[in-house]
Amino acid sequence: MEEAVAARTAEVRVPEGAAHLDADGLDARAFNRRLRELASDHPAVVVHNPRSRHNLAVGLDLPVHVIFLGSVGYYCGGFNAGATLEIHGNAGWGLGEAMASGRIVVHGNTAWAAGASMRGGTIVIEGDGGPRTGVAMKGGDILVGGSVGVMSGFMAHAGKLVVLGGAGDALGASMYEGRIFVAGPVGSLGADAVERDPTPEELEEVRRDLEANGLRMPDRPLRKVVAEGRLWFFDVREAALWRQV
Repeated sequence: MEEAVAARTAEVRVPEGAAHLDADGLDARAFNRRLRELASDHPAVVVHNPRSRHNLAVGLDLPVHVIFLGSVGYYCGGFNAGATLEIHGNAGWGLGEAMASGRIVVHGNTAWAAGASMRGGTIVIEGDGGPRTGVAMKGGDILVGGSVGVMSGFMAHAGKLVVLGGAGDALGASMYEGRIFVAGPVGSLGADAVERDPTPEELEEVRRDLEANGLRMPDRPLRKVVAEGRLWFFDVREAALWRQV
């Protein structure tokens, strides 16, 4: 067992005093119960054999560093409230859904709706984000090293989505107060989404956030996408715009 653990963690920086948790044979409830027990007594927990299981590390409200050695399934890190999750693989739907605080780093790609309805904290996706990345987010930051899929930022109420690659169609559809910064080509803007020039202060904010999370400002200029505000109140004269939502 000790040799196997050493082999799997050889290329991962493991904090001193970390506990090890083998996910094999544990359903989501048993896994999360055991994870919470270990998180109460250790600064970090290394998870072996996650094998893309769903609903892992949900509802953590402890300042623990959880390292997944492999991909995770749907809704990993949902309702996160202070933990740091590091995923050495990919993540399924709903990563960090409704998280309040903490940090999630994915050394890979994510599927649909990463950061859905999140209220705070930071999600870092080093690869690509799937469709509806940042859907209905109400705070926090999502930083994407690659591109994002269709309808990313849909109905974002607040928060910031930074995309160093491109974006699919309907980017920022029906946004409220959120901000999207994108460096690459955009398939199309969504209903009521418009481009605006980022301010020097905003560019400096993005630069600091990227550098703090192991990413760097792109060589090409960032474009900012925000809501024009025409959908905030119904106007019969704008009925055609509502049919796009």
